Amino acid sequence: MKFEPRLRSRAVLLSVLLGVGLLGCVLSPAEQEATHRAWAERDVERARECQQKRGAFIAGGCVSGGGM
Repeated sequence: MKFEPRLRSRAVLLSVLLGVGLLGCVLSPAEQEATHRAWAERDVERARECQQKRGAFIAGGCVSGGGM
């Protein structure tokens, strides 16, 4: 059976997304909680560093105003 390249790339993308989605099921609830806690701690640290640079920590990134 011969697939068009476009159809094949969609199938590969869907397979990858499904595989990544299933990885969340592999972790135990305790491991998931530890991961979420570590992410939250990292975000707090990044926000603190961003504030020291006089920026705003928004959606996981440091944003600073720029003017001309």
